[in-house]
Amino acid sequence: MAAYMGQRIIDKAYTYDFVINKRPDLKEGIDAYLTEHGQANLITNTVTQQDQTTR
Repeated sequence: MAAYMGQRIIDKAYTYDFVINKRPDLKEGIDAYLTEHGQANLITNTVTQQDQTTR
């Protein structure tokens, strides 16, 4: 699923922030996929809803 969502981010169907906020459990896999495909520039410092509840 992370690879699929990473590709959707590359295709600009979704933004990185949107996907990570909806599926924070996929962040590591998406980051790896984007980096492997030369698209690390799409990775942003996203504050997820999960991060907000732990503050």
